Amino acid sequence: MISKNNKTPLHEITDGNYFQQIVAEYFRSLKREKQDFHIADIDVDDTGIGCDNGCDILVDFHFEDAIGKHTHRWVVECKSQKRAVGNKDINTNNLYSILDSNKAVGYLLVCKNDASSQLKKLLKENDKLKSVIWNGAQFWRKLISSESLIKSFFPEYYQQNFIVNNAKENFESAFEQYEIKIEE
Repeated sequence: MISKNNKTPLHEITDGNYFQQIVAEYFRSLKREKQDFHIADIDVDDTGIGCDNGCDILVDFHFEDAIGKHTHRWVVECKSQKRAVGNKDINTNNLYSILDSNKAVGYLLVCKNDASSQLKKLLKENDKLKSVIWNGAQFWRKLISSESLIKSFFPEYYQQNFIVNNAKENFESAFEQYEIKIEE
């Protein structure tokens, strides 16, 4: 079972820029690795270090149908602090303008830890804003599906756990048990 004492290697990251690089590379990896989505192409623009007005990464998903090619752009904001991300940590008042100025359809907040219940409620109750929050465990679950990302960004974990101890299968099983317990 996943608990506060059973943390993922994401919790060891102390550099926010490094965390942002991992998130950007996750989206780039979707082009290279087998996935279950119907995406024709993906473009990832990592805005780098500095003032980004709530837009760390822009991800363009390109889809093709019988008529033509369509693009959905997401603004991705990465938060790597140890405590839960709260309303004061993101620019909640300007999310619409951030999406509008970037011609984006949605906002994804990726947290190393989690978002506060107040922030989750605020974003969930806003019907006009398409937003998603990934906490650290959810993001790790996506990362662990990519052996190349684990090998690149977490080489020690890869050597100690991924190869020898079937970390991917163990984490999936623990996460499923955690989800069942939450539903009860």
